[in-house]
Amino acid sequence: MQWYFLGISAFLTPVSIRYFDEPVQKAFQNHQNPYNDYFFKTVNYAGDGLFVSSAWFLFGIYGYVKQDTAIINLSKAGFLGFATSGISTVALKVLFGRARPYLNKGPYEFSPFNLEDDYNSLPSGHTAVAFSSAGVIWRRVDNKFVRFSSIFLATSVGLARIYLNRHWLSDVILGAGLGFTTGYISAGFVK
Repeated sequence: MQWYFLGISAFLTPVSIRYFDEPVQKAFQNHQNPYNDYFFKTVNYAGDGLFVSSAWFLFGIYGYVKQDTAIINLSKAGFLGFATSGISTVALKVLFGRARPYLNKGPYEFSPFNLEDDYNSLPSGHTAVAFSSAGVIWRRVDNKFVRFSSIFLATSVGLARIYLNRHWLSDVILGAGLGFTTGYISAGFVK
């Protein structure tokens, strides 16, 4: 299952670059308002590396205090998924060197092996981190509400990255596929 998600996102990324990145970006930028600003700036934290790693760490401490092995293992899997998706994402960002939308250079501007943040758009790291947590939860938690809530939150993070003009739709698509896959696979390594 996890490989299908990555495969689909890898297929959709160039399709999005060609047909959807610019129109979606314009639509999001044309619908800026204080309510959307507040929502998307808030939900954006759910993809921030420091926030997510701290959440998994605190969840693990809670498991140790409660002496609950399932919570401890979920926390370990979450942290492993976070680390794996983060390392993969950074490597791809440097490899691709894609210009961020706020530079107004269009979706086809690439400068491979560029370490500048302005050229680290593809894939979206926040989206990958959020979806890695969703992948871990999807594999290890049986509750359908929790599973779908994690996907909803991760999708909201991806939309926030577009709304905040930090990423193109294709960046978010690849970040989602990469994150979910690394999280789902990582969760299998922790017993």
